[in-house]
Amino acid sequence: MNEAERFAIPSRLDDPERWLFWTMDEAAVLMGPAMLGLAANAFVPGLVIGVGGWLVLRRIKRGGRGGIVMHAVYWFLPGEVLRLQGAPASHRRRFAG
Repeated sequence: MNEAERFAIPSRLDDPERWLFWTMDEAAVLMGPAMLGLAANAFVPGLVIGVGGWLVLRRIKRGGRGGIVMHAVYWFLPGEVLRLQGAPASHRRRFAG
């Protein structure tokens, strides 16, 4: 195996990281409920919920509104999820000045 075959070179720099056929966020939405369903001995309902969430996420991203997911993560989840350095915490409403 030569050096060119050992490393994957992306065709475009803006290509998102993929896991099998899905981007990482799509794979998390799809596999998260499926794995929780597997742990709760309800794999099929978990898989159905995961596929439904994946379809909704694809529709949101296809409409050019992929940033709306990140905005929702910023507003509704704890600050440790995104670890943004320059952005203020979402729960702060008043600032000095």
